[in-house]
Amino acid sequence: MFKLQRLEITGFKSFADYTEIVFTGNGITAVVGPNGCGKSNVSDCISWVLGEQRAKSLRGGEMKDVVFQGSRNRKPSGMAEVVLHLVRDDDEFDIQEEELEDIDEALGAFDENAVDLEDIEPADPEFRTSRSAFRIDENGFNTEEFGVETLQAAQVGSIQTVERTIKTKRHWRPRSVALEFAPGEAVSVTRRLYLSGESEYQLNGKNCRLRDIQDLFAGTGLSGAHYAIVEQGRIGQILSAKPSDRRNLIEEAAGISKFRTRQRAAEARLDSAKTNLGRISDIVSEIDKQANSLRRQAGKTRRFIALQEEFRNLSRELFAAEGRYYSNLIDDLSVRLEDAVAIEQDFAAMVADKEELFRKATETSRSAEENLTDVRRRHSENALERDRADREHRYQSEQIVNFNNRSEALRKDLESVTQRIKLARSEINRLKKEEEKESADARAAEASLREAENQYAGKMDELKQIEAELDVHRSALLQHTTAAERFTEIQLQLGHNLKRLDERADGLAREGVRAGEAFAEHNLEARLVTADLKAEHEKLSGLYAEKKVILSVTGEARKAVLQSDEALKLLQQEFSAKKHRLETLRELEEKRAVYTPQVQKLFAEQKKIGVRLNGLLADFLNVDERAERAVESLLGLYLQTVLVETLSDAKKVDYWVGSNDAGRVASLIIPSSKLGTANPRVSKDNSRIEQMLGASDELLDVLRLVFPRELSAELVENFTAADKNNGRVIVNIEGDLSVGGKLFVRGKSAGEGKNSSLLAFKRELAGLEKTTQKLGNNIEISERKFNADRKILADLEEKTVDLQSLIIKVERHLLGLEVQEKSILQEIDRAERHRQVIAAETKQIETENADLRHKIAEAKSNGENAENLRSATSVDLERISQILSRTRFESDAGNIVLNQKRTMAATSDERKRSVQSALRRVKNEENELDSRVAQLNLEISEIDGKITQLRVSVSDIAGKIASADDDQIKEQDQLNRSVEAVKIARETADAASFDLAALNRKSADAMNERSAIEIRQTEAVTQIKNLNEKCTRELNIPLADLVENKVNPAGFDLENARIEVEKQRQTLDGFGAINMLALEELSETEERLNFLTSQRQDIVDSINSAEEALREIKERSRAKFKQAFEAVNANFSEFFQELFGGGRGEMSLLESDDILEAGIEIAAQPPGKRLQNILLLSGGEKAMTAIALVLAIFKYRPSPFCLLDEVDAPLDDANVGRFVNKIAEMSEKTQFIVITHNKRTMEAARALYGVTMQEAGVSKIVSVKFD
Repeated sequence: MFKLQRLEITGFKSFADYTEIVFTGNGITAVVGPNGCGKSNVSDCISWVLGEQRAKSLRGGEMKDVVFQGSRNRKPSGMAEVVLHLVRDDDEFDIQEEELEDIDEALGAFDENAVDLEDIEPADPEFRTSRSAFRIDENGFNTEEFGVETLQAAQVGSIQTVERTIKTKRHWRPRSVALEFAPGEAVSVTRRLYLSGESEYQLNGKNCRLRDIQDLFAGTGLSGAHYAIVEQGRIGQILSAKPSDRRNLIEEAAGISKFRTRQRAAEARLDSAKTNLGRISDIVSEIDKQANSLRRQAGKTRRFIALQEEFRNLSRELFAAEGRYYSNLIDDLSVRLEDAVAIEQDFAAMVADKEELFRKATETSRSAEENLTDVRRRHSENALERDRADREHRYQSEQIVNFNNRSEALRKDLESVTQRIKLARSEINRLKKEEEKESADARAAEASLREAENQYAGKMDELKQIEAELDVHRSALLQHTTAAERFTEIQLQLGHNLKRLDERADGLAREGVRAGEAFAEHNLEARLVTADLKAEHEKLSGLYAEKKVILSVTGEARKAVLQSDEALKLLQQEFSAKKHRLETLRELEEKRAVYTPQVQKLFAEQKKIGVRLNGLLADFLNVDERAERAVESLLGLYLQTVLVETLSDAKKVDYWVGSNDAGRVASLIIPSSKLGTANPRVSKDNSRIEQMLGASDELLDVLRLVFPRELSAELVENFTAADKNNGRVIVNIEGDLSVGGKLFVRGKSAGEGKNSSLLAFKRELAGLEKTTQKLGNNIEISERKFNADRKILADLEEKTVDLQSLIIKVERHLLGLEVQEKSILQEIDRAERHRQVIAAETKQIETENADLRHKIAEAKSNGENAENLRSATSVDLERISQILSRTRFESDAGNIVLNQKRTMAATSDERKRSVQSALRRVKNEENELDSRVAQLNLEISEIDGKITQLRVSVSDIAGKIASADDDQIKEQDQLNRSVEAVKIARETADAASFDLAALNRKSADAMNERSAIEIRQTEAVTQIKNLNEKCTRELNIPLADLVENKVNPAGFDLENARIEVEKQRQTLDGFGAINMLALEELSETEERLNFLTSQRQDIVDSINSAEEALREIKERSRAKFKQAFEAVNANFSEFFQELFGGGRGEMSLLESDDILEAGIEIAAQPPGKRLQNILLLSGGEKAMTAIALVLAIFKYRPSPFCLLDEVDAPLDDANVGRFVNKIAEMSEKTQFIVITHNKRTMEAARALYGVTMQEAGVSKIVSVKFD
């Protein structure tokens, strides 16, 4: 177990400053203080540093509430930190680590033998997405860790992604060795929380996980249910909790929490294995169905191949016969076409002559029509002008009449407005006289109102003076009354203070005696420890001198090992990366994934075709990296040209491509003896592409014949200087082309992009093979050096460890002595300060006692004086109240008179304002009428002017209308002459058009005859062309070869052959989809089916193994739980009777199929009472029952320390005595920290810590240690 040494708090809740609480040895330590000072924050900080994650358990809404929030004089803290210092003692737990090791081995073996379904059903590389993950779950084991290397294969015209997965299995991670501590070794646990939300855990100053802290204290009562820490209110929750929740206390005491962790891990693995079994069973079922399907497909494929061969033979005979038929038909149509062309040309000449005559007649007719159109246009314009003048004359005459009517109406309005102005001026004179009369009345009423207001104001001033005098006497009476009561209260308070000082003086006298004895005892103990320290320091100095020499040599050796290890790791990392990359590229190369689909299929079926392919053209080129883009732009798909040995092989390839409709495939005939790869030859003076291919001389000779234009191209940086050189093919390093300075090709194709270069892929593959071989040799050399350096270091470290063990032993002893010396010196200083504090407090109490007696006498005298003054003030107050009543009656009468005069003045003023308003309104009306007269005069003047202008205009228009009749007669004569001329020209043109139409019909007949022959000839040519393409596509044989070489048998009928071919074609089409790879796929599927069957059996075996491990865990957990329950139950009955002085208390398991899932019920029967529901007990009885249960658990499983937060609050003095006696008995093995307000609990403590809040919102610690 661990013993608690000290607690450091910084910025946690109300502990704003650094605070240290030192716990010395066993016994009881009490923490006391008034309500709200922060005592319970000590309990909260211990729970928090041990890993409490529920803010509600720490009396907060969220976790950041534990950080100091600031006060009136302090800013908030940015961090909360708690450090718990413990030391390992010699006590051991009863949990056998060998038991855990057996279970850990079983779980580890399960993980090692687990079947990974990712290996069984890998994702399709084309659709697999990149992923990388690493996770450690809360149960302490690694889940699957894997990464994916992604490569985009280079395939001209397409993009394909292939991924390579690098994966490790999950594995169970047992308890870390770093959590094992030797007896006497110090341990510090730290937890920090920042306001930003970041959290840190440290173990001995090193960062760790929350799980490490929980594992360290597992089974000690400080983890999980942590029954060793009982916060406020939790003592009652133990009884009110659900039966299933109570069992957590017993499980923690039984130490099976670690078994629970492994049980959950085993159950998770079992569920995973069963899921995998279901999945693999489904896969096996599906694969079996696929195998049956492939067997049927294989039989169908064999029948299809036989019928296809028969169909090809009949198709050859049909193509040969149809080819001869269409060739003869084309020759006959050519002769007939020549005759038809001659006839057509004769008719064309006659049509041309007749068209010339028709053109001239048409031009004459068009000129006459244009002249007629111009005459009609002028005639229409003149008629329109005459009509416009007539309409304008009528309109202006009507306007003159309208303006005369408007002028007469305006003059009538002017007379009416003038009459209204006269009436308005008469009304204005009357209103002015009325205004003068009302103004005089208003002034008289105002004067009378002012006189009445002055009289009322005098009365009100007199009333205010009397009220002010009354308020002064009332204030004096209240002051004297308050003073008399205050002096009486002061006398009582000072009397209580005097009594408390006398009690305090007696206590200080007793405390002074104890402080003197403690001071003498600590001085003697300090002299003994100092002598021991001196001897140990001398011994340690000698050991350190020896260690320094060994460490110097070890440091050099370690430095050499680190350098060797770092160099080896760098080489291994680089080798691993290069190797994985190389394997991926090789896999792509083996699967031909970088080539077009037709090339991939060709290589897959080369054995079936009966040819041996030497590779592709790109395999035998070693192109300079600078020219790769240029070469790919020039050669394109021809880089994937298939190399064959002979013409026969090339024909076989061509036949296979045509028969399988595989797409375009190029093949090149070149013996394998002429193939080879030469080093790139790049000449600075010659930039021709053929010099950069890196091919053998024999291969170059063949390529010059096949690709003369491409190999003669020149590589340039840009086209600027090359644009002037016509007749050449130029390509730049980006692959852009310029042909003869006329044709330019630039840009990238849709499938071109990163990793799409075939030549770059070849170059990278070759480079990686050389690099990995070189790295492998370097790794072997580095490993030999590393092993040698590590052996030297191991020998030196072994010597260092032996010496360090001795030093640690001495240092631990020395550290213990230093801590003991420091503690003794602190105790001496504390005792001396305690004596000084007692003396100062005693002197202060004597001074305060005398001062209090003087203050009591003074308060009594002042109280009598205040009572006399209060009586005199009451008499004066009664007299002034009577005078105030008379004055208020007189002022109310004056107020009534004042209100009447105010009403009269307001009425007179309102009549005056009404007359003035009417006068303003009539004046405004007069002004508006004057404006209206001026406006009417102006409008009449404007209308008279317009009438004069219109009469002049009407006279001019009438003259124009009189001369219009003569002009109209002349225009009509001119129009008749133009119509006659047009009629004659049209008749001439119609006759020429009739003759031309007759010739055109004859010419069209000749042309149609010629076109019909051409169409038949074109149809025949198209038929034979289509026949040739169809023959090449279906049979992979040119039609001309069949016509020349194929002789049809005697009695061959072309029509019957066509019908038979169509029947066989329909039969082949009726086969539906044919899997040509069915035989090969059937073999692969049967092999995979056998593999999956064995894998399914492995999963079944792993399930049996997991169930066995789970059964063993549950058996051991049941045994430990049962043992712990029986022991704790016996202890509970014993403690219950001791605390209650009799009665009966026991626990029982609720009925359940499994003891590990059974709840725990508590029965309590205090002495003299009947057995009842535990929730019906009183508060004190509940507390005593819960305390008995906690103490029973402690007796079975002692915890390093126990923290009790005000658990004695509900207890009376008698029960507090029993409670204190029990924890005093158990304090020999367990440290008890008790937060209390009870004096009897404080008296039992060996050390007393007081929590104060001298500064508002900030807690401080003061301490006292007793013998």
